[in-house]
Amino acid sequence: MRLLTCLIVSLVILTSCTARPYCDTQPRISWADISTITADLHTLSSDRLSGRKTGTQGASLTRAYLSQRFEQIGLLPWQGQYQHPFNYRRSLNDRVGVNMIGVIPAQLETSKWRIVMAHYDHLGSNGSGYYPGADDNASGIAGLLQLAQQAKIQGSKINLLFVATDAEEPGLYGSYALVNELKLASTSPDLEQIELAINLDMIGRPSRNGAIYIEGARRFDSFSEMRKSLKKTNQICIRTQQPKAFDGSVIAIDFLRASDHYPFHQVGIPWLYFGVPIHRDYHQPTDTPDKIDINFLAAVSESAYQLLEIDSLLLNSPQ
Repeated sequence: MRLLTCLIVSLVILTSCTARPYCDTQPRISWADISTITADLHTLSSDRLSGRKTGTQGASLTRAYLSQRFEQIGLLPWQGQYQHPFNYRRSLNDRVGVNMIGVIPAQLETSKWRIVMAHYDHLGSNGSGYYPGADDNASGIAGLLQLAQQAKIQGSKINLLFVATDAEEPGLYGSYALVNELKLASTSPDLEQIELAINLDMIGRPSRNGAIYIEGARRFDSFSEMRKSLKKTNQICIRTQQPKAFDGSVIAIDFLRASDHYPFHQVGIPWLYFGVPIHRDYHQPTDTPDKIDINFLAAVSESAYQLLEIDSLLLNSPQ
């Protein structure tokens, strides 16, 4: 059995090496702010925030930091406030999470919206230590802030909602709460106005081939054209099918249901998920900021930003 397994693995590796196109492992950076990304990443991963677990003092300090960053960027509070508490039930207990939401209105009036989201919560403390969660998901929040900053500078043709979700780790509760809020008749946007939801979750550590993985691409007939836009400025390597893990371990992950895009999928909103394969520091105290490839994170942010500018017609054919 072991010999057969080795032969199969060798064949898969050989096939992958010969079939996959060349990837640029040093993508170019045009506008992303490396120093700001580094500062955001180190702050969110710091011992002061203690792993950002939902319902803890670390989570509260994280929200204070995000409020400060939202204000610096110039995001408007959504429905009059950045903080949007929600209730959920887990392990027979009632709990409270808080999403952080800011808005950049379109330059000209339009009913079209796009959402950028990334979860800010992580696993919290571990005995005398804590889980830094640098890749999961301080990297995604750093990317979200870059997209917001650039959109504010450039202006947008589409209304943009930037959401730092809470309680993703225990069960995507923040994303479910957001979708439920968007279902309300009094809420703007409503579900019909949302063209696309972009989810950034673990975007700081490229795989061995230097790639960012994008889930949800197969739902778009026009993704080949969208892919050209994603790569046009920095030639970042894009893959559309996640391996089990890029360090060779066998970890079965259902990437459709694994992160905050899933509640949007369930209500029929088109989505794209940016992430890297599971690595050995996933959900470990060793997921530290020194292991993040800042240049890669910046390149992913710039590529994801293209989806805020791309023509609406390319988003109108989800299968």
